[in-house]
Amino acid sequence: MPALARLEARWCPGGRALAGLRAVCLALLLGTPPAFAHEGHDHAADAAPPAADAPRRLADGRVMLAKPAQRSWQLRTRIAVLEDAAPAVELPGRVVADPSAGGRVQAPFAGIVEPGPRGLPLPGQAVKAGEVLAWLRPSVAPMERSARLAEQADVAARLAVARQRATRLAQLEGSVAQKDIDAARAEADGLARQHAALGTALAGREALRAPLAGVVAAGQVLAGQRVEAGAELFELVRPDRLMVEALAYDPAVGAAMAGGSARGEAGGASFALRFAGGGRSLREGTLPLLFRVKGAPLLAVGQPVKVFASLPGQAAKSVVLPLAAVSGSGEAATVWVHEAPEVFAPRRVQVAPLDAGRVRVQGGLTPGERVVVQGAPLLGAVR
Repeated sequence: MPALARLEARWCPGGRALAGLRAVCLALLLGTPPAFAHEGHDHAADAAPPAADAPRRLADGRVMLAKPAQRSWQLRTRIAVLEDAAPAVELPGRVVADPSAGGRVQAPFAGIVEPGPRGLPLPGQAVKAGEVLAWLRPSVAPMERSARLAEQADVAARLAVARQRATRLAQLEGSVAQKDIDAARAEADGLARQHAALGTALAGREALRAPLAGVVAAGQVLAGQRVEAGAELFELVRPDRLMVEALAYDPAVGAAMAGGSARGEAGGASFALRFAGGGRSLREGTLPLLFRVKGAPLLAVGQPVKVFASLPGQAAKSVVLPLAAVSGSGEAATVWVHEAPEVFAPRRVQVAPLDAGRVRVQGGLTPGERVVVQGAPLLGAVR
């Protein structure tokens, strides 16, 4: 260090610049000088490495996903094991009303609808058995009305004569046979009832009553609307007594359902079904099967339903997975296998429906492998 000592003695006799000079010399001896980017260019931005835990897809289709990302994506896995599972048949169906717990109110004759004591019932309104839902006033053509008025006037004249005769005979009781008095009174009573019936037909109205206690499923009339005889006015159902009608294309399915079980799926909800019976007459090439809905799920009459019927006596060992674990359908059905702590591999499988929320794996998966059962679509989206 003789050169450094001479420089120090010449330039810094007071020692004030010694520290700065020593730092420059050490930088020249121990490292390269720092590089500065020219204006408008930043080398640090070009050299930024990718995040270590970023999900990425490998060349063979597998996905690398770090543990923190797995937790943030809420991935869940399960070991594939063999279970006893009977094959299920998927049948199209729809919600229908129980024949003994549903009813319709129809017009007994042509007339004009009038609101009941509480007005015309609205859909969803609860009603009691025998409650008056509306009134129906007869609608009579002018010529027919004139004929009925003439008939009523004729009956009124005959009724007046019959009452006078019955009164006169009653005054002669003892000298006139009792049977003649009774006959005159019976004739007067008959004419009186006939006169009242004609008056009701001309000016009266018919009460339209609820055939059962339930909920109004549909109302198809307005106040003052003219309806024909037999027109359907209101439909009533009991929400706790709904049924599902499924269509089977193979009559053997209906014969085998007596000892089987079934589940329904509608609107994303799954519910249990109990077989109630099946027809023996084809309807447009299909056999209708009826199932009772267990519990009281929120369903509407006419709503489409997928019915998964498990046939008895055909159970076999197979891997059962939730429907959310399978991406795609048919030959493109895929599951994700957790091969390593941070490696997921896609696997093509052959599946068959088991019920509304599960499938039965028929091939492509080995028992003991760990399968992703929650978050599989997120893995498929990694590019």
